[in-house]
Amino acid sequence: MAGDGDVGPGRPEPELRAQRAWSGRAQAIAAVLWPSFLVAAMATMLFFAFVDPADLQDAMSLPLANTRMAGYAIGFFFFWLITGIASALSVYLLRTARRNPRNRNNGKG
Repeated sequence: MAGDGDVGPGRPEPELRAQRAWSGRAQAIAAVLWPSFLVAAMATMLFFAFVDPADLQDAMSLPLANTRMAGYAIGFFFFWLITGIASALSVYLLRTARRNPRNRNNGKG
């Protein structure tokens, strides 16, 4: 609409833009959880394409999963935990990396 100024489908209002901004911590959490979720889903599919959860239950001494679906769920959360730890370690190492002044050009070409 002409009376709304610069507000339109491509340009949200300033208040909405401020609400959409994520803090650094929220970005780090999202950068850990989302990729680890996707990789855990792929790992679960690949792993259980070759391994039957019922066979794993027979091999274990403690009956953790009574059904195949519970075995799939436990496997998924295990893979998500492992990939989440790996992603969190990557974020931690990137945030705590030392700045090496020798690698910068310092404006010299």
